[in-house]
Amino acid sequence: MKKLIAVLLVLIVLALAVLYFFPSRLPKELHPASYRVRQWVETVEHKIWPEPEPSPDALSYEVICAIDGDTILVSIFGVETTVRLIGVDAPESVHRDAEKNTPEGELASFWMKRFIEGKRVTLEYDEELKDQYGRTLAYVYTGNIMVQDTLLAAGMARTMTMEPNTRYQHHFELLEKQAREGGSGFWGTGFFTREE
Repeated sequence: MKKLIAVLLVLIVLALAVLYFFPSRLPKELHPASYRVRQWVETVEHKIWPEPEPSPDALSYEVICAIDGDTILVSIFGVETTVRLIGVDAPESVHRDAEKNTPEGELASFWMKRFIEGKRVTLEYDEELKDQYGRTLAYVYTGNIMVQDTLLAAGMARTMTMEPNTRYQHHFELLEKQAREGGSGFWGTGFFTREE
């Protein structure tokens, strides 16, 4: 049985090598550049990487307010705690350097306020708990919906890798790609492309 499995594995590897090195022999719909193959790869990638889902036994906390498009103030056991959403970056609206604040930042902040204020949220942490400013770093959920997912899908924020907190980085990149290609939010207005 072990020999049979080894032979099958060798045959599969050889077949993949032939397809890799001689893609012109593939039927057109299976060529690596074809839409169907790209769609399949994205589907498989989506299944390989972890899907955001709050822990069933996680505690929920009251949102006091949204500070801006990617930072909120939460009451954790009665202590007001500033929480910076991991993996996303919204345009600035309350930066100390007023020149960095933009109308898009005001809109992202307004959107976040409408979306999250008055709700309870669940926090999921990654490797690093605090940033250089002392803010708590977390993935934030309202019910089963991750706030970062909503921001990216709406085009109100773009991805920002915050090493070592990269658990959902690939997932976020896929959402950003879909928003960019669909012209959602600030991708549609051209603001994010002007920033690049």
